[in-house]
Amino acid sequence: MRKPERNSGMDQTERLTEYVLNEKFENAGETTQQKLKTALRDIIACTIAGTQTPAAKIALKVARVHWGKGRSTVFLEREGLSPMGAAFVNAVMANALDLDDGHRLTKGHPGAVIFPAVLAAAEEREANGRQFLDALLAAYEVSIRAGILAHGLRPEYHCTGSWGAIGAAAGAGKLLGLTSEQLAHAMGIAEYHSTYSPMMRCIDVPAMVKDGIGWGCMTGISSAYLAEQGFTGIPSLFSFPRAQALLEDLGTLYQVERLYYKPHACCRWAQPAVEALRQLKERHPFSPSGVRRMVIHTFAESARLQHTPPKNTEEAQYHLFFPAACYLVYGEVGPEQVLRRLDDPLVLRTMEKCSVTVEDELNAAFPAKALSWVEVELEDGRVLKSPTCQAAGDYDYPLSEEELRAKYFRLTEPLIGREHASRLQDMIENLEELDHIRSLTEMLTIAQGRTMANAGSAD
Repeated sequence: MRKPERNSGMDQTERLTEYVLNEKFENAGETTQQKLKTALRDIIACTIAGTQTPAAKIALKVARVHWGKGRSTVFLEREGLSPMGAAFVNAVMANALDLDDGHRLTKGHPGAVIFPAVLAAAEEREANGRQFLDALLAAYEVSIRAGILAHGLRPEYHCTGSWGAIGAAAGAGKLLGLTSEQLAHAMGIAEYHSTYSPMMRCIDVPAMVKDGIGWGCMTGISSAYLAEQGFTGIPSLFSFPRAQALLEDLGTLYQVERLYYKPHACCRWAQPAVEALRQLKERHPFSPSGVRRMVIHTFAESARLQHTPPKNTEEAQYHLFFPAACYLVYGEVGPEQVLRRLDDPLVLRTMEKCSVTVEDELNAAFPAKALSWVEVELEDGRVLKSPTCQAAGDYDYPLSEEELRAKYFRLTEPLIGREHASRLQDMIENLEELDHIRSLTEMLTIAQGRTMANAGSAD
C-alpha cells in the first residue's frame, strides 16, 4: 500500500495554529455557544459519576504517588495534583462509565480527552471562564478533525487517545500562551507521543485502558508544556494534503454541534439495539420473563462486542447482550447496572436468550450511522420486530434538553446532592462570566454525599 505523502504542510499548519490562537467563544454563533456548554455540562457530569469506578480509584492512587501534589483539581478530591496528574485522573474518570460524548466520524470520545487537559491548564494559568471556553472550543474542533483525519489516513481503527491528544495539546497550548510555532510543535509532540493503539484491541479484550483517553489527555497537556520550553515535534497530521479540506471550514462549521450524547453506560455500538428495544416495548409492552429468544440484527463492529457474562465493569460496557438485557430488566443501563448488577440472575437469564446476526445493509451504513434492529419471540408465540434504529443522542436524532438535564442530575445527584448539582449547573450555564476558573473547580471538589473517599478503595 502506497503511503500518503506530505506536502510542505506549512500553510496548513499555520492556518490551524492561527485558528487555535484566535478562536473566541464570543465570536461563535449562539447555537455553537450553547452546544459547547451542553458538552461541558455533560462531560462534567460523566466525570463526577466516574469517580466511583475501580479504574478511577486506581488512577488516583498511582497519580498521587508518581505525579505529586499540585494546584490542579481532581474531581471530588480536596487534594490537588500536578497538571499532568490531574489531567490523567480526570480523563480516566470522564470515560470510565462510557457515558461521555462522542463524534460518529471519529469513532471516539473527544470531550473526555480534551476537557481535563484544558481544565488543568486553565487552573495553572489562572484563566477566567471566557478564556477557558475559548480553549475548550478550539480543542474540540482540532481533536474532532484530527480523529476524522487519522481514520482516513490509516486503514486500521485507532483509539481516542491517539488523535485526542492533538486537540488536548491545542487547547492547553492556547491557555499557556504558546506562539504559533510552539503550538505547531506541541501538536506534533502530542501526535508522536500519543497512545497510537488499535481501537479494536480494547473492543475484543475489554480492560481499563478503554480508549487510551487518560494517557492521551496526559500526553496532550505534557506536549504543550514541553513545547513551551523549546522541545520540538514532528509536523502534525494536519500537514498531510488530505487535511486541507478539514481546515477550510475552521471557524465556520463547528463540529462540536455534531457531538452525540449517550443515554446508556455502554459502548455506542450497543446502543442502537437498546434504542430498538425501547421503541419495541413502547409499542408492545412485554416483560423480560416473557421472552423466549431475542435476535439483534446489527453491523459487524457491534456484533464483535462481548457476548459471554461480564466479569467486570469494562466487559459489561463493551458488551452487546448485557446492556440489552439490562434495559429489559431495569429500563436503563446506568452506573448501577455496570458497577453493581453484573451477577443479576434475571439479567443473565435474559442474556442467554440473545443471539446476533450481521446485516449487509447495516454494515454499509457504518460509520456514518450505527444502526440495529431487534426481533423478539415471546413465550406466547408472538414475534415482534422493531424498526431499524440509530442510537438516541446523535445530533440528527438528539436527546431533548429535558433528557440531557435528567441525565446530568441522574449522574451527579447521588454523589454531590441535588442542591449542589443545581448550583453547579447554573455556573456552567453562565461560565463566561466567571472571573476565575477556580470558581468552577472549587465546586468540583466539594462533595456532598458519597465520594471516592468512602465509596471503597482500589486495594
